[in-house]
Amino acid sequence: MQWILKRIIGTKNERDLKKLRPMVARIRALEEQLQGLSDEELKGKTGEFRERLAKGETLDDLMCEAFAVVKNACRRLCGTVVDVMGHPQTWDMVPFDTQLIGGMVLHQGRIAEMATGEGKTLVATLPVYLNALTGRGVHVVTVNDYLAKRDATWMGTVYQYLGLTVGCIQNQMRPEERRAQYACDITYGTNSEFGFDYLRDMGMAYSPEEMVQRGWNYAIVDEVDSILIDEARTPLIISGPAPYSTEQYQLVRPAVERMVRRQRDLCTRLMNEVKTALEEGDEDAAMFKLYQVSQGMPKNKQLLHLLEEPQHRRLLERVQNMMLVDMNKEQARALREELFFVIDEKSNDASLTDKGCNAMNPEDPDYYVVPDLVSALAELDGDDTMSDQQKFERRQELQNQFADKSERIHAVDQLIRAYSVYERDVQYVVQDNQVVIVDEYTGRLMPGRRWSDGLHQAIEAKEGVRIERETQTLATITIQNYFRLYKKLAGMTGTAETEADEFASIYKMDVVVIPTNRPVRRVDGNDQIYKTQREKFNAIIEEITACYQRKQPVLVGTISVDTSEILSRMLRRANVPHNVLNAKNHQREAEIVANAGQPGAITIATNMAGRGTDIKLGEGVIWMEREQVMSPVKLTDKVDGKKTLRQLIEERPTGLYVIGSERHESRRIDRQLRGRCARQGDPGMSRFFVSLEDDLMRLFGSDRISGIMEKLGLQEGEVLEHRWLNRSIETAQRRVEQQNFAIRKRTLEYDDVMNKQREIIYGFRSQIVAAEQVREHLLDVVQDVIYGRAEELDDEEDSLAALATWVNSNFPIGFHPKQVVRDEGRRGRQRVDAAATAQAIFERVRKAYADKCSLEDPTQLNSMERFIMLNAVDTQWQEYLRNMDTLRQGVGLRAYGQRDPLVEYKNEAYTLFADLMDRIKAEIAGRIFRATTSPRAYQTFLGDLHQMAKAQHADMAPLVGGGAASAAAAGRRGGGGGAAADPGAQAAMDAALAAASRAQPVVRDAPKVGRNDPCPCGSGKKYKKCCGRDAG
Repeated sequence: MQWILKRIIGTKNERDLKKLRPMVARIRALEEQLQGLSDEELKGKTGEFRERLAKGETLDDLMCEAFAVVKNACRRLCGTVVDVMGHPQTWDMVPFDTQLIGGMVLHQGRIAEMATGEGKTLVATLPVYLNALTGRGVHVVTVNDYLAKRDATWMGTVYQYLGLTVGCIQNQMRPEERRAQYACDITYGTNSEFGFDYLRDMGMAYSPEEMVQRGWNYAIVDEVDSILIDEARTPLIISGPAPYSTEQYQLVRPAVERMVRRQRDLCTRLMNEVKTALEEGDEDAAMFKLYQVSQGMPKNKQLLHLLEEPQHRRLLERVQNMMLVDMNKEQARALREELFFVIDEKSNDASLTDKGCNAMNPEDPDYYVVPDLVSALAELDGDDTMSDQQKFERRQELQNQFADKSERIHAVDQLIRAYSVYERDVQYVVQDNQVVIVDEYTGRLMPGRRWSDGLHQAIEAKEGVRIERETQTLATITIQNYFRLYKKLAGMTGTAETEADEFASIYKMDVVVIPTNRPVRRVDGNDQIYKTQREKFNAIIEEITACYQRKQPVLVGTISVDTSEILSRMLRRANVPHNVLNAKNHQREAEIVANAGQPGAITIATNMAGRGTDIKLGEGVIWMEREQVMSPVKLTDKVDGKKTLRQLIEERPTGLYVIGSERHESRRIDRQLRGRCARQGDPGMSRFFVSLEDDLMRLFGSDRISGIMEKLGLQEGEVLEHRWLNRSIETAQRRVEQQNFAIRKRTLEYDDVMNKQREIIYGFRSQIVAAEQVREHLLDVVQDVIYGRAEELDDEEDSLAALATWVNSNFPIGFHPKQVVRDEGRRGRQRVDAAATAQAIFERVRKAYADKCSLEDPTQLNSMERFIMLNAVDTQWQEYLRNMDTLRQGVGLRAYGQRDPLVEYKNEAYTLFADLMDRIKAEIAGRIFRATTSPRAYQTFLGDLHQMAKAQHADMAPLVGGGAASAAAAGRRGGGGGAAADPGAQAAMDAALAAASRAQPVVRDAPKVGRNDPCPCGSGKKYKKCCGRDAG
């Protein structure tokens, strides 16, 4: 039924395109009219559009006219030579109809899926120009700094011609440079740069001058699927030096290095014994030693080479499953104890064995063993022979020993991981005496990123470079949550349709597939399915060799760096020259991509590598005539009335040949790889090679296909291929996609909790930063704290005394329990009025603070008050981030207690956040009388406190040291600025904060007016903004 409806009314995508086509015709007509204008008249359209917007017209009203102006500007620029990244480029681009459709989709805040080579960069100029007319800024997001600078320069030619300013955010820019770039109408940059600037503005700036961004109005994200799906959960973290940093990595490195060398030698000997046992047919002996090597050195080269044989891989899987059974756990532990350390390959964790502890320190094997602190403390508490002081000292000693050993063992474990799991030029590179992480998907460097939990320091110690201090998180946000800040968000990519549900659910963005300008002439071959990976890799090498001999360029896509290395090694054995796009060759990426389309070029790269760059074919790669390429001929059309174009390409291969070494778990990634060939009507070919040992097939799709292979009696080396099998594999991919989407959606629910809290904190903080005078914000906080504390008040003496103690420990007003405000209760009995008491306390605090401020330096007072508030927010927020990380890591265990971890997380996060806000406010309130712009002003204030206390309470005079403090204060006011502060001044401060007053209770004789209540004078303003401004 659904199929019939689609045939009648079309798909949603077809209906969307149908609505946009009439506007394309209108844009063409308007552009023809603009051709009669002079250059100055065309440029004047920008000012005209802005005036019309100011008069009430909308961007939608101007869209067709603005697009026509951009198209006409591109036409006039044809032939202009532009210097782009040191290379002269001649402008020869004018948006065609399908690009106009793409521009309209982007303006509507949707995702435009456009094939490789269809000019997404040019398409973006249309909506960017239109939305930049508002003056609120447009952000264009690219995948790396190179593309940001290239596109800003290249496309900036159009913007600047039409009178707009263009900026580009690059790494290592100073704040003032960034502010200037954001002030432009259009700003290019990477997702990381935009996100980090947001964190610095919201979480670290102390004044409006330090902020660089000016809002989140409209953004277009290039390669939107990569940024908003693949990297969506990547946290952007701004770190600062931790208050404490260990030196254990440098101290234990020599011992760890010696031990790793001994383990490597041991595993090499075990591998030789494995080979001997296999040659003798003793599989039982071989598999136990194989198990030991896999536990001790999972990346051992001999082990990896041996596991290329299917029977050996099955042997290892059998022994690993055997060791998971309870009855074999003791045997597994005994086998591991013969090693120096054990590595869990799945979690990349490492742990010392008893043998390793002895090797690290033969004189003291317990040197690397964590003591049983709980038992030791319990034994200490039960020891009646020790005094309390001795127990206290012993407890401190035990705790320090536990901390030292834990730190030492953690450093050893991380160093073992660094030496045994993480390889240079694979997971990281060393540049300029720094360890730089390599992206596992793209092979690109990620400067500024650091591994957590001390791993980065361990790798720095391994490589002998400078070990950076350990860091703590100062501010963090995921890329996903950052882009949800924008009022309007759009994206463009070559593949997004398969993730349309996720884009709609998380970002509220529809996906529209834009038709190509010329027909796609790519011949997609059926997947070739083999039983084992070894057969598959051999078939790939044979295919590449055949292409090399006929001078057809090949792009081999892999899903991991390891697979790239295996294929590269096999090609070297076959004497086939090739390039590998990975961390070792990251500096040659542009050169490798530029040469990938030349005759006979063989390029191996991960599926994600080189995104954002087109592979252009060299001379002689295509046998088709140029007129044929430019024509509307499709693959199904017959050429010269004989064979179809598909048949001709299959008989005589041409164009770039894309080979997939394995099906990715996401159809989108496979489509991206296929899309690297057949750009702009060029012919091309693609094929995937699959084995039943691939992760996707082994976990989700191999049962049915392996059954077919066995029924057909296929032998080693024989291949199975059919279009129905392609569908079976895609069904397996859909299952994985659904599972991954469910996981990401569940994760988003956790992130939403933190995101809402971040909005509250950053909103509160930005108000403080943006305010010219922060006094009102400060007093509002103090009032909230006082009212919150007074809510706990009752008629009990202990409650009244506790309130007085709290007030006097924070504010120098000498509050006494008898000064609480009371009103008439039932039966004429007086009761405490908590609200009135809080207001009375606040008025006295405000007056005392006004007196203190009158003595401060007026030029620095506002900065001091801003610092008090921001420092309290930042300090408490950083501690809160650590607590939330701990909660997130452990909340999953609640499921064992039949409780939903998400519900538990939300409940505890709410409690923690409420406590956070209380602590922030309490810290601010507690600091206002303990901070000063100068010591001299502070001493003067303390002297005045003495005078106030002496005048009000004669019995406090002995506590404040007679009149010395007041004399000192008078001397300072009389010009004795160089006099030393009298010790009695501090006593006055202590007395004013700690002593209780004997003044009479305050009795209200009129209705209470709160600071936030409407002013009784009838002005309509709040009391604190009107008559209450100077009250108190």
